[in-house]
Amino acid sequence: MIGAYLRRGLVVGLLAGVLAGLVAQLAGEPSIDAAVAIEDARNQAAASHAATGSAAEEPAISRGTQKVGLLLGLALVGAAAGLAFGLVSAWAVGRVEGDGWARSLKLGAVAAGALVLLPAVRYPPNPPAVGDPATVSDRTTLYLGMALIGALLAALAWAVGRRLAQRWRVDPPLRQVAVAAGLIVAAALLAYFMPTIDAPPAPVPAELMWRFRLGSLATQLTLVAAIAAGFGMATVRAARRAEPSAAGRSGAARRRTG
Repeated sequence: MIGAYLRRGLVVGLLAGVLAGLVAQLAGEPSIDAAVAIEDARNQAAASHAATGSAAEEPAISRGTQKVGLLLGLALVGAAAGLAFGLVSAWAVGRVEGDGWARSLKLGAVAAGALVLLPAVRYPPNPPAVGDPATVSDRTTLYLGMALIGALLAALAWAVGRRLAQRWRVDPPLRQVAVAAGLIVAAALLAYFMPTIDAPPAPVPAELMWRFRLGSLATQLTLVAAIAAGFGMATVRAARRAEPSAAGRSGAARRRTG
């Protein structure tokens, strides 16, 4: 079963990555182009006032190449994320309530909250020309650390919910509200106490900054949603195709014993 889930996740993730890449081209790249234009204008102004009078350097990689690379990169990221989703989905069988569709949606919701929304709220991404380049490594580490913490919180919430259901027989509504409330409080406390990176005032308009951040968020949520929905539909379809085969084997067994 694990092999089938991994293959399914790979295909679904690859397609989801391509879809997320298209969303990035539409929702994120215009903001990046505007930020790059502002940065180029600032560099040219600085070069014109320099004693040498040298012109600003051209980027090593053109924007067109960067856009193609973004699409290919998101396809690869989607494939890797799909493999991880397939592995977690195989583990969730018998542990998470619901059929293949319901399990996929639940796992997708957890991934969206823990791996996308939580890090984005605490450490939102910046477009080019915003932030100190020397802090890129620190920002990336903190962002990934927040995503890891979100995943650990999700696993802890599942363990607590399972404990409440099996040991104390807590009704589902009360159990779900208690676990959700605990998650919100824990996430808020962690976000408050996580380190803050001091940054100079953004040299781009606030509207441009938020357009970029919303575009980045839309790209990531598209990837997660497409993987969850695609994997769920593929799982349901595979289950339906397996039903006639199982019924045929059962009938053949009865005829042999009859």
